[in-house]
Amino acid sequence: MRITDVLYNEKQAVSFLCLLQLFVSICTIGAAWQLSRVVCDVFLQNLSLNAAAPNIGLLLFFLLTRIILQYLLNNRLHSFASRLQLKIRKKLHRCLIMQAIPSDRLQLLAVETTDALDKISSSILPQLLSILVLMPLILILIFVTDLQSAVIVLVTLPIAPILLALIGHKTKSATLDQWRKLARLTASFRDMLAGIITIKIFRQEKTNGQRLMKNSRAFTDASMKVLRIAFMSSFALELITTLTIAILSVSIGLRLLYGETDFTTAFFLLLLLPEFYRPLRQGGTAFHAAADVSTARKALQETIDVSDVSSGQHTDDTLQIPPDITIQGLSFTYPDAPLPVLHNINLFFPAQNITCICGTSGIGKTTLLKLLAGLLPADNGCILFNDKNLAGFALESRQKIITYVPQMPHIFQGTLSDNISMFEHASDNVTKIKEILAYTGLSLPYNTVLGAGGQALSNGQCQRLGLARAFYQDRPVVLLDEPTAGLEPAEEQELLEKLSEFARRKTLIVISHRDAVRKWADREIQLEAVMSAPSLEVRYE
Repeated sequence: MRITDVLYNEKQAVSFLCLLQLFVSICTIGAAWQLSRVVCDVFLQNLSLNAAAPNIGLLLFFLLTRIILQYLLNNRLHSFASRLQLKIRKKLHRCLIMQAIPSDRLQLLAVETTDALDKISSSILPQLLSILVLMPLILILIFVTDLQSAVIVLVTLPIAPILLALIGHKTKSATLDQWRKLARLTASFRDMLAGIITIKIFRQEKTNGQRLMKNSRAFTDASMKVLRIAFMSSFALELITTLTIAILSVSIGLRLLYGETDFTTAFFLLLLLPEFYRPLRQGGTAFHAAADVSTARKALQETIDVSDVSSGQHTDDTLQIPPDITIQGLSFTYPDAPLPVLHNINLFFPAQNITCICGTSGIGKTTLLKLLAGLLPADNGCILFNDKNLAGFALESRQKIITYVPQMPHIFQGTLSDNISMFEHASDNVTKIKEILAYTGLSLPYNTVLGAGGQALSNGQCQRLGLARAFYQDRPVVLLDEPTAGLEPAEEQELLEKLSEFARRKTLIVISHRDAVRKWADREIQLEAVMSAPSLEVRYE
């Protein structure tokens, strides 16, 4: 996720960008030379337009070619940015299967943080290409045409990088503070939207509005601090480059006055100097964009690296299906939490059995299920499918083995068929989905539109939708979190009977507080008992 890594992975695209920048630079230099010759021919030598026509034609050729090449270069940079953002969002989508990401953090990563990487192509790469291609070409020409001006350029050139290095640390800390305030504002806004009904019931609109306003002002202050630093650094760079150009202009003008150089060369150099210092003048913007990108990269790296590491792992194809599941010394603590949720847990879930996990709210049942699904990385211990560690499974292998149905399944914007198949479009989907709808008792047409602007589902229908996904996937390990919550006793009993048929030749683990589910299961684990005796392995043979 470093900028250099991004450029290395796009070697062909970057090489083409450098080639385009080279041609743009040549056209810029050619246009400056032809303009100096045209001015000399027309205004000093009083040549007619017909005599100056070849130089005017070349000038127009260079200008038009530069415009076309610059358009192609900008278009390529835009395509580069789009590909980069698409890759990042695909990796974030992959991470959703590898680990559980809070929705407010996911929103920040997928939108604002990923959009910040657009600055690589909009601000950083154009200046970097100009510094690497345009500036060396112009510097070589200055050396060839006017050695004294080249010496002045070399003396003043290091000032800009030194200035940027001095303000770099302050910019980095200010940008990091800005992103922290943005994350806090995003989380605050999400929480307020999620609990808007509760807030209205308890008449806390004013208090929560003030809290949101406070976070918004904190983010505004942090953003203004970054803008102030950016303005000061840009002003300093503009001042330095302007003074340098003024010194060079005076030097060239005096030598032209005393006949030490000709008008065409002097005017040519004066036209090139602003182009030479333009990347440095805009370097302040690129520098602050790089600091912003670096902060965004670190935020993305914390999440994406988990997927990158896991994607290279594999599992043996000889895994016995369905597998026994053994938990050995498993511990897990949420980030920034003072105490672990689970500590040194040892459990055994036999194959072809239904195991019900019970316990009071907050004991860690859902966390345990997410660990079994591979959505959370364990701090210590391991989860064995037969004798193979779940942490060593490739993502594709894990998807073929495990189905996880959360307590509140997410409803995507699309048809009911899309929501059950997770947007797979096989030719036999419709028939299969109709059978699943009838089997689960979800009495809605398969083409019913769900999500924003579509059919709203009750809690019971949401539970049936989650089970319909599990039936559709038909995987050997099934993890269910409160699958019958929101159902009437008669509906619950009917659904449990169908789950009994579905659970044949599967390892099914279910979380539930309902007595009917606990009696229905083959085995029951009270998580409080396991937590109070963590050194014991709980086995049911």
